[in-house]
Amino acid sequence: LRKIFEQGGLAVREADSGRGALDAIAAHNDIAAVVSDFVMPEINGLDFYDALVMTAPHLQHRVVFLTGAARDPSVHHPLEQRGVPLISKLEDLQIVLDAVKLALLKKKS
Repeated sequence: LRKIFEQGGLAVREADSGRGALDAIAAHNDIAAVVSDFVMPEINGLDFYDALVMTAPHLQHRVVFLTGAARDPSVHHPLEQRGVPLISKLEDLQIVLDAVKLALLKKKS
């Protein structure tokens, strides 16, 4: 995924956990979009998203989630209610780059 983003002209900053990502986002106000797994240790995708919106509201519409459980209603329904894209890890990962580029076109909150 990193290679796809870099080949697509995007700079990438990685974190090893949801909490690590929240710390990085708080420390670097130049982050323009976020791609996250939904199922993570320590913090799940919903809790991550809600904390992200509180910490960095300008990223509210610039988040894309990935998961292997995209068909699970307990995963996709809450994200749909928040208006957050969810992409299956089983899909072509080029779709993730397209989703991020689309998110970057959205006006910051």
